[in-house]
Amino acid sequence: MQIDHLILFHKIATEKSISKVAEECHLSQPALSQQMRKLEEEIGLRLLDRSNRGIELTDSGKVVYKYFQQIIEVYGNLLEEIKSLNNYSGTIRIFASNVVGQYALPCSIHKMNEKFPEFNFTLTTMTSSEVVRKITEEKGSIGFIVSSVQIPDLVCKHIYTDKGCLVCSETFYKENSITLDELKKYPMITLIDRFSSQRILNQSLKNAGYNIGDFSVLMNLDSTESVKASAIANLGFAFLPYMSIKKEIYLKQLKIVEIPGFQVNYDLHMIYKKKEDSPDTPADVIDYFEDIVDETFC
Repeated sequence: MQIDHLILFHKIATEKSISKVAEECHLSQPALSQQMRKLEEEIGLRLLDRSNRGIELTDSGKVVYKYFQQIIEVYGNLLEEIKSLNNYSGTIRIFASNVVGQYALPCSIHKMNEKFPEFNFTLTTMTSSEVVRKITEEKGSIGFIVSSVQIPDLVCKHIYTDKGCLVCSETFYKENSITLDELKKYPMITLIDRFSSQRILNQSLKNAGYNIGDFSVLMNLDSTESVKASAIANLGFAFLPYMSIKKEIYLKQLKIVEIPGFQVNYDLHMIYKKKEDSPDTPADVIDYFEDIVDETFC
């Protein structure tokens, strides 16, 4: 099985068109179709359904596509590292939970680039659990997560505590404070539970004697940006980390409403393989990142 065939299959599955991929890759359409038939023969399964509407994955194709994505990702990382070795430099892959990666780390990574110009720093955002998996599997050098983990070969260091804020539009609620009991009367927009920040909110409410089910949750959304947009659109209250709403507070698109006696803290941690187990990531890079990261958050 040739890696080129896997890459072409992945492109076709993404574009849903053999002709478009053939044109992009400077191949004839019959030649590309023949390569896909050969791939199907090697696997022993039909992967693509061809019709006038375009290309669709069969059920078998969907399974194969999922695993080919991982293979292509690993192959891309291999080529990147080989290129880095040839250039006498290296790639430092950083994975971060969505909020810290989107709103805080870009400035820190800019500082790292200035300090270590010989390295290429990349940043990818995902859930905290995915970050832990990536670093554990040595697919990245440094990770940033919400909450802590205890895994024998990982170092986990607290670097910053961000405050969770109840926010709404300037016109949605006129007062500057509200009780949790009063909050029950208003619609709330939340993240889905796979986000650490939502799980922390749920636990904070539980510690205060409440349950998220006690509140009028209007929507469960899958991104911080969509939650913010809903709050700005006057649809309800939302709990969001302060680092994700600084701009909107400054522009008066959102305002913070205090809840006396209640707080939500998002403890951010930096994780990496123990230095003796991570020869590809120089210790001075990790040490410097630890020193400056909380001071250089955007």
